[in-house]
Amino acid sequence: MTLKSTGQGERNCAPPLWPLQSQCDAYYGNPRGAGRYNPTWAKSNLTHVHCPWPLRMGEIPIPSIAIHRRCAASLERVLARIWSEVGQSNARIRELRYDVFSGSFAYRAKRGATSLSMHAYGAAIDWDAPDNEMHSARHLFTPDSPLIRAFKEEGWSWGGDWSGSGVDAMHVQAARVHA
Repeated sequence: MTLKSTGQGERNCAPPLWPLQSQCDAYYGNPRGAGRYNPTWAKSNLTHVHCPWPLRMGEIPIPSIAIHRRCAASLERVLARIWSEVGQSNARIRELRYDVFSGSFAYRAKRGATSLSMHAYGAAIDWDAPDNEMHSARHLFTPDSPLIRAFKEEGWSWGGDWSGSGVDAMHVQAARVHA
């Protein structure tokens, strides 16, 4: 499969062209081994990206974000862009609730489906689940939120753009839903 960018290296003019969800096994590798989780895949493909501001899950500090190595440079650019836009202010980060981390890599199926979630590929992140509930028409994040804008400018898909009961405003992923 040939795609425009791997998401690695220096920033080009155009954002990375992430694979369609249906292409993720070919692009990210198959995290399944004999029909279940393959820890060898995780060791070979996942890395950790440190966030410029403190993250927490509830009261637990989160030291880094587990992400697929093909998404790491893109995520670093996104986080740096957000940090710059908020004036490197932890107070502003807390005000916007960008310090509320709700997860990244998790080997699991999509909710209500048998196919793998983008989280199982290490290609998705959830932010502030309490204020951006799945399926809710009311959420804190909007297309103009610095966090959402930064991810979308880097070619990531935002679940807040999905329609009907599929809305998932906490979710960003390095995979396209539509061609």
